[in-house]
Amino acid sequence: MAYDKILQLLTQHQVPYRIHEHDAVRTIEDAEDKAPDLVRNLIKTIAFQIKDGEWVLAGVRSCDRVDYRKLASVLGVNRRQLRSLSPGQVQAELGFEIGGVGPFPVNKDVKVIFDHHLNALETIYCGSGKNTKTLELRFGDLLKLTDGEVHVITR
Repeated sequence: MAYDKILQLLTQHQVPYRIHEHDAVRTIEDAEDKAPDLVRNLIKTIAFQIKDGEWVLAGVRSCDRVDYRKLASVLGVNRRQLRSLSPGQVQAELGFEIGGVGPFPVNKDVKVIFDHHLNALETIYCGSGKNTKTLELRFGDLLKLTDGEVHVITR
């Protein structure tokens, strides 16, 4: 399960974090209703797969939308090769509960891309793998931990 892998990764790398427990959320709208204090500086993570290839987790501000063309360009692929995953695929392939997807490379073939707007945030909230727990940590620590790249990937 992704949750256990994420906590192990955070602990191994001695990254300070807090876990916030709340009712289950599946969407940003759910989070606004059930955990409104955590929506500020929340990273929304969308899972993609490059056709017949690696997984990609794109982290953006909760109010933003991923621009598929920009993301594909960053990845060096044609837009048609980039596919967003269904909720079932996210759970089966990556181990994240729906509503709990976080920008963590839970498998070896997962690449993490963050939108440039996130650089302005010091402390962020993100999915933990479980939709009843949200992580709080510093964006700089998250970037270093995930070996993520920062690019312009939003509309």
